[in-house]
Amino acid sequence: MKQKEKPTRLFDIVDIRKHQGRRPCFRFADSAIGADEYIRRSMLLSVALVKRGLRRGETVALISDNRPEWNIVDVGVLQAGGVLLPLCKGLSAEEYVESLAHVHTLIIEDAEMLSRFRILMPQLGTLETVVTIEKVDGVLSIDEMMAEGESDTAAATVQQRRNMVTTDDVCTLVYYGGGTYARLTHRMILKDIDDILAAETDGRRTSRGDMALCTRYGRASNYASQLAGGTVCYTED
Repeated sequence: MKQKEKPTRLFDIVDIRKHQGRRPCFRFADSAIGADEYIRRSMLLSVALVKRGLRRGETVALISDNRPEWNIVDVGVLQAGGVLLPLCKGLSAEEYVESLAHVHTLIIEDAEMLSRFRILMPQLGTLETVVTIEKVDGVLSIDEMMAEGESDTAAATVQQRRNMVTTDDVCTLVYYGGGTYARLTHRMILKDIDDILAAETDGRRTSRGDMALCTRYGRASNYASQLAGGTVCYTED
């Protein structure tokens, strides 16, 4: 993809970012992630999800604070043809059960969050796979899942899925509680990104990643910084 091309899907932004020099996409915990690594890890996750049976239009849930893995999961799910359901950490047990009623794959951050979900899992009848971003003994980690993508057996399928995604496809669900969701398309979030960039005075600034990525505006602002060639800096709590 050429730098001057306009993205029509959110994951196109990662391809554009690759041609904007060596500035890191993300900084977190004294480490930096560039576009090549962002692309590589997202694709490995896409391949692993497809190998594990993710169907086009199926939802993957993510519960995590802001960190680079959030972005990697987002792109990995979307370019495999899936839909991301990002949830904040502060929901009640009842809200989690309600929002995850039809989810097969859940990605959570750490052992603390896992301990909460062990109690809820008997109520999540469709849940098949739980993945942790941080390593937890006895549970599939995101690094282990991405290692499953090292085999290229599903890579061609991922590329086909990627090509099938249109700007009007739903890419995310925003949960408002009480069984209410907003279904957002790539086009809707890209319009938000355009609006944010139009208001920017310095689009290439280094940005703090402290706006919640599970919100519509936080996610759009994050991608706006990426598209502008900036670095998103995440801080550890």
